[in-house]
Amino acid sequence: MRKSSVPSVLLLLATSLALLTSACLTAAPLTPLSPLTVVGSLDSTPVEVVEARIILSRGKHMVETTVPVQNNEFQGVLQVPIGNWELTVFLVDAEGMVHFQSKPQPAEITYGRPTTVELVLQPAASTVHITIDLDGYIFRKEALRARIYFNDDLYEVIREDADAPFEATLEISPGSYEFKIELYTETFHVGNRLGVGIWQLIDIAENEEVSITWRPETEDLFITGRVDTLLPAPAWLNVNGSGPQVEITWAPVEHLNLQGYIVLAQNSPLERFQPLNSIPIPTTSFLHTLDPEDLPSEIRYVVAAVSMNGFVGYYSTPQIWSP
Repeated sequence: MRKSSVPSVLLLLATSLALLTSACLTAAPLTPLSPLTVVGSLDSTPVEVVEARIILSRGKHMVETTVPVQNNEFQGVLQVPIGNWELTVFLVDAEGMVHFQSKPQPAEITYGRPTTVELVLQPAASTVHITIDLDGYIFRKEALRARIYFNDDLYEVIREDADAPFEATLEISPGSYEFKIELYTETFHVGNRLGVGIWQLIDIAENEEVSITWRPETEDLFITGRVDTLLPAPAWLNVNGSGPQVEITWAPVEHLNLQGYIVLAQNSPLERFQPLNSIPIPTTSFLHTLDPEDLPSEIRYVVAAVSMNGFVGYYSTPQIWSP
């Protein structure tokens, strides 16, 4: 993994407010503004960095100042209303290009108490344009949502309909990332996920415009098949013997797809036919051994041919045996 040299910046935020001169005098109304001083020093500064842009934001409101970077140091003063703000600092070159930036840092401006915030500036983020190309994808009409992962950071993209572009523009800090995209239909519920994303390694350089065209991973599925018709019923079924052994014979079924035969017996019309052999037999005879002390009044026998794929064919005409 490529490592970048990241200089650190210490920013000192100090708020100073005027104190009441005398408890006996009528207090002047408190001003809603307090001076905020931002002081920074760098371990090292690239030659191209000439200015520091200090930005405080709160909702739709923003306070900004630009100060020079000289001898690895800079200082700026802003008039800031008391309250909670978010502080960001950018270091730029003479052309206005950002080379380093801090992550947004909360800053609380309070009455009568200085505040110190320590920030670390990182190499400037890159703008990453992602295009999801669904040309030829089987679910291109159903794919309306996407989740984009850069390591543990998750970004969600939604398009209105199947004809709308499927794109996203993200600000990503430089570094090596594990990257993947997962597609969804009308919601991000796991049941609407169209496929499991494939993790890929991707490098994002410093302060660049990066374009990524992503396509869903698919593989060819080859399907072959043939029609396997049911084999005809064996003919000339005969049962012989007075018990406790019954010999069952039948005429062979002439077919190339024949694996063997299965013999079934029914002791009572209230019961189903039960197979007497679990594995098809290749011969055309079967010896059924009964319990001599518990002979049924009668047994109905049928035989069926079994194909090479294990399909049981049509049953023969039942034959009744009685002791």
